[in-house]
Amino acid sequence: MNPGFGDNLFGRREGTQAPRESNIPRQHWTDCPASGSIVIFQQPPGQSVALLGDIVATRLKLRGVKGAIIDGRARDVVSCGELCKDGAFQVWSKALSSVGTSMEAKPWAVDVPLTIGGLRVEPGDILCADEGEGVVCVIPKARLREVTELLPTLKEADDGVLRDVQNGVDFATAIKNHPKHYTNNQ
Repeated sequence: MNPGFGDNLFGRREGTQAPRESNIPRQHWTDCPASGSIVIFQQPPGQSVALLGDIVATRLKLRGVKGAIIDGRARDVVSCGELCKDGAFQVWSKALSSVGTSMEAKPWAVDVPLTIGGLRVEPGDILCADEGEGVVCVIPKARLREVTELLPTLKEADDGVLRDVQNGVDFATAIKNHPKHYTNNQ
């Protein structure tokens, strides 16, 4: 589910992919995402409020949502961190703000395509995130099988390069020792 945030209550933000009319049903938007999903927030440029804090994160987690990816700001870092400790819910955010959403940000659309960091993200796409680095790639839903078939080979080569480096082999040689490593396919 992809809630896109428009910058006013009366219409979509110009230049976005959000629909002209809000498509959120007459319920609070936190009741829209399915259990097991990840919510993606997108914040309009120049907006400084947080789109997610501990209250919204708690509601989403209790509904079975697995996490939130925020192309924008979050707040309540300590309490959200507590919510994430058991691994059942995770949050990735581009920036932080101590300012609550208040009336500045309005949920506008769900299940719409977004462009984040120059990449198009469609509802149902897979976003891969690292616990320390953030979202690192987008896998189009239509290519998931292809990627999952390729991953064991890449993982084996990556593990081999790491073992070589741990054993004192220089990086260039370690890469050459494992021709299926992704850096050899450029």
